[in-house]
Amino acid sequence: MDYERIAEMLDKSFAWSVARTFSREEAEELTQEIMYQAIKSIGELRDEKRFEPWFWRLADITLKVFKRGKAKIRSTMSFDEVAALAFEDEYYFESDEEYQNLRRKIAQMSAAYRDIIVLYYYDNLSCKVISQKLGLPEGTVTYRLSLARNKLKERCDQMDATALKPAELKIRITGEGNYNGDDRPFPWQYIDDALSQNILWHAYREPKTVEELSELTGVPAFFIEDRIGNLIKREAVIQPTKKTVQANFLIFDAEINSYAPKHSGIFAAAVSEEFYRLSRQLTDEMLSGHKTIPGNLFVPRLQTAGRSPDEILCLLSAMLLDKFVPDYRPTEYTRYKQRYDGGRWDYTGFYQDGSCGGDVGIGMEKSMNNYESGKLAHYTYHFAPFAYRKMMFDHEIDVCHAVLQKNELTEKQKEYAAKIIADGYLAKNESGEIVCAVPVFTKEQHDLFIALVKSNFTEFLPFYAEQVKKYLDGCMKLFPKHLKEATERNGFHVFVALFKAVAADWLRNGKITLPNGAVCDALIMM
Repeated sequence: MDYERIAEMLDKSFAWSVARTFSREEAEELTQEIMYQAIKSIGELRDEKRFEPWFWRLADITLKVFKRGKAKIRSTMSFDEVAALAFEDEYYFESDEEYQNLRRKIAQMSAAYRDIIVLYYYDNLSCKVISQKLGLPEGTVTYRLSLARNKLKERCDQMDATALKPAELKIRITGEGNYNGDDRPFPWQYIDDALSQNILWHAYREPKTVEELSELTGVPAFFIEDRIGNLIKREAVIQPTKKTVQANFLIFDAEINSYAPKHSGIFAAAVSEEFYRLSRQLTDEMLSGHKTIPGNLFVPRLQTAGRSPDEILCLLSAMLLDKFVPDYRPTEYTRYKQRYDGGRWDYTGFYQDGSCGGDVGIGMEKSMNNYESGKLAHYTYHFAPFAYRKMMFDHEIDVCHAVLQKNELTEKQKEYAAKIIADGYLAKNESGEIVCAVPVFTKEQHDLFIALVKSNFTEFLPFYAEQVKKYLDGCMKLFPKHLKEATERNGFHVFVALFKAVAADWLRNGKITLPNGAVCDALIMM
């Protein structure tokens, strides 16, 4: 029973410690020391009716030792006469005003409870994983979580509706940089924890103070400050004022995502028929073999790696929009600024609430080899109904280039080749030879592709660009004003992204058929 009484003092002890130390970290350490000394000395309490005076006198003595720098070695103290000493500071919490919101309640918890609440609700960790992370028995974690929830329920009847109901964002980057997700982490991996996501989400459309974010998330202010420090370092937020922060990149939320289904159909109806006619003609010419315009040089048919004509048609359509968007500029495009790691990129967030962008949105990934035996690039486009196709890394592209050149692979390249075959970029033919399982453009074929687009799409692409601008007129107004440059850059990418609506229209009307699991990528020699 005495230990339960001590446990009930955890929250009050932390609040008491906060008022007497210079930081939250010191307050946590002092609270832990007070609880340790109380448990060690409880047997020496002679009069149970004087438990609280005894406890606070012990706390006061512990504070004095703590300030002398001896708390960490757990100095031996005698409390034989503590209960008989006068209690100098009266601590009665007759009002629950200090516990009216979840942030302050969690802040007044001891670290033992608070850390479990944050790990369980915000990092979505199971009790088993939390037990491993904190080095505690799983049963102890479960018990403390139950106690913490009861405390919150009792004292936070009017908590903010967003507390302990964290938003979930999917954050990625667009732009240029040398990352692989392993020894060279992508920038978004540094801000992908649940609490950072919620700070970004709540401070997206309007700037927020630390206190406001604490109330919205139900997490102590000092945790918020810690995450904000990292978000500033990673250039994910700006500080409009000294006391506020705001997300510094586009987040596609339900309001923005609801625009696409309402307007992409109108766009597709305007461009679909002519786009299909021209793209089919382009596909037929690329698959039949053709003479280039300059030099009268015969160019062999495109190596399709077994892809159907309809798959190639979609690939060529995405490629031509990607290639020619700078010529038609639906919006002003500003190059990505150089970031803290030397790359040129920007974050993009997607609110995971079940809404989506409808028929607008194409993911594009591009990578190059190390130029060991010639330049080769891997372009991959992913949009429904095509499956996601991860870009290859430089050393993998080098292996593909060696295969294309029929060079003998080094021992290291043979190791890479085994993985690339497993990932579906390479395959073995009936003779057991390693061959590319991705469509390949030679430099001459790519030049032919560009020449044909310039010749056949001369009238269509300006019309397509005008329809994109009409679509963007309403869409761009939905993004926060402080992100004007990023909004313009996104409009630039919508030029390609709207092809998803066109491909969907072709599918619905039976103009094309695509096999299950189809992917949209190509290797291009430079």
